[in-house]
This record gives sequence, C-alpha cells and structure tokens, in this order.
Amino acid sequence: MSSVEIILTVLGAAGGAGVIIAGLSAWLGKVWADRIAQVQKLTWEIDLDLRKRRIEVYGELWEATAVLPKWPKAQGVKYEDLLTLSRTLKNWYFHRGGMYLSRATHSDAYSPLQDTLASVLETNPTGPISDAHYEQVRKKCSALRTALANDMQSRRGSPI
Repeated sequence: MSSVEIILTVLGAAGGAGVIIAGLSAWLGKVWADRIAQVQKLTWEIDLDLRKRRIEVYGELWEATAVLPKWPKAQGVKYEDLLTLSRTLKNWYFHRGGMYLSRATHSDAYSPLQDTLASVLETNPTGPISDAHYEQVRKKCSALRTALANDMQSRRGSPI
C-alpha cells in the first residue's frame, strides 16, 4: 500500500468516525433536551398544584389574623382573643395548612407571630389588650399576611 493510500484510508476512517460522533452527539443532545423539558414541565405542574392548594388553605389563616386590623383599630380586644388566635393558628397549622407554608413564611412570619403571642400572653393572660401589645401583634399578623401573599405571588404585577 502506498503512502497516499494509507493517508486516504486514515482520512476516510477519521471522517466516518466524525460522522458517527456527530450523529451520537446530536442524538444525546436531543435526549437531554427532552429530559430537561420533562423536568421543567413536572416542576411547573407541581408549582401550580401547590399554588392551588395554598389558595384553599391560606385564606383561613388570613382571616384569622383579622382580629387586629390597622384600619380602623379594633376596640375591645382582650388578651383572651390573642389566646384564641394562637390556638386557631395552631389548629390550622396541624390540621389544615401547615405543610403548605414555605420555609421562609414559616420561619420569618408564622413562628415569630406565635412566639410573640406566647410572650405577650405569658405575662398578660386576661383583660383588655394594651396599645403596645396590640401594635406588636398586629405587625406580626401583617408580616404573616405579606408572607402568604408572597408565597402565592398574588401581589406581583400583571403578566400582560
């Protein structure tokens, strides 16, 4: 075999391998692209399902915090009402919606509200609520509602 034939044979073999490699690369790229698309679709479906479930249960938590509105300030609120609120939150958490709270909403809003309620009620179990305690707990309720809205992305701008 002449050196020209050897060079042509090597180039032909290399070209054939290149075609095979290119074909395998294209096939593997399509397989990965399809897999990524499936994962993205599944993630979107899970997010949509979670949002629907949150809509069902977050409204109850939102309503429970209405005991201490900013406008107009509620009259006649008692520490006993705060105990009722704390128990309502606990029952909601364990029987309805606690599993749907995002980690941030739980740690930054729900838990601080319950901690504040426990702290206030520790030294004030009965009687009319003080203005300072009213405002302290009201702010925690507001923070919880804001966190719930953030979980549901309900306060973002319109997509259109």
